[in-house]
Amino acid sequence: YTTGSLHAFWKLWCRGISCGKGDPTLVGDAVKGSPGVESMLDIETITGVAGNVSSEFWGFAGRSPDNPQNEPFLKWLGQLSSTSDDAVPKVFSTSYGEDEGSWSYPAAQRLNVEFQKAGVRGISLLFASGDSGANCKSGRFVPQGPASSPYVTAVGGTQPSGSWPSPGSETAIGLSSGGFSNYWPMPSWQRDAVAKYLSQGGIPEQQRRGFNVSGRAFPDISAQATNFFVFAGMPVPGVAGTSCASPAAAGIFALLNDLRLSQGKPPLGFLNPFIYANAHAFNDITQGQGEGCSVLGDGWPAKAGWDAVTGVGTPNYAELAKVVSSLPAGLPQIVV
Repeated sequence: YTTGSLHAFWKLWCRGISCGKGDPTLVGDAVKGSPGVESMLDIETITGVAGNVSSEFWGFAGRSPDNPQNEPFLKWLGQLSSTSDDAVPKVFSTSYGEDEGSWSYPAAQRLNVEFQKAGVRGISLLFASGDSGANCKSGRFVPQGPASSPYVTAVGGTQPSGSWPSPGSETAIGLSSGGFSNYWPMPSWQRDAVAKYLSQGGIPEQQRRGFNVSGRAFPDISAQATNFFVFAGMPVPGVAGTSCASPAAAGIFALLNDLRLSQGKPPLGFLNPFIYANAHAFNDITQGQGEGCSVLGDGWPAKAGWDAVTGVGTPNYAELAKVVSSLPAGLPQIVV
């Protein structure tokens, strides 16, 4: 991260609008140095979407003690856990992940405990679902984590269609990852939506691709995931991936939290039960398909309702604002 790159992005794209609310607060041991495309993409996108909302940049060096190839998520979660309620951000977007099975089950359970702790504190955790479609390996669909955890909101990707930017002019983008967890059972809040999807035609064959239809299904939602512009020491146009989608969606939920706070209500916190109960407030994506095991694109197809490439769809701020304004002032009941 560098302040110079963020300011350059704001200068190029924030003329006449508010981007963020001053420079981000920096937290962690890896927040300075050469600006990386991935990290600058996150902070530039979330501040570009969430105007006049304070932001923070959290960065941590190292690797997981469970697997030296994996990210140091527990280091970040430890810092989150030790940060007081009045100081901790209420929305986090993370664009990193690995195959679910690359984490041992005990280590993955430990992550889940921390994710749950964040949710009950009113903190929303959004993760990019991945950029490898169904993540086909040796002919089998392999789930990716931490997006596969039921305690985070997994964000898939869309791309413009011919009538863009008219409402509804989006299709699933092939790189958008999704599927079913091999570690975590399917939560009750998504069971009906997923059952409807699996009952439709054109779904990959379960026996052939080896996915677990009783596991937690992801992604939950989606957002645009292509043609993003990043300034990371120099202009970087044409960036794509669910790494674009997650901070874009996080910016929308930050604005929804801002709306609730202005009404004297608490932040939304754990989002998933709310999302599935209010799927009508999202733009349903019904066209397109994720990548699968062949060049023919035999991955997850987009369908009416929830699907394993775009979730319930992309956030519709106007509709979501109506819903969150009507929610009670107290924290909603969390069902898992």
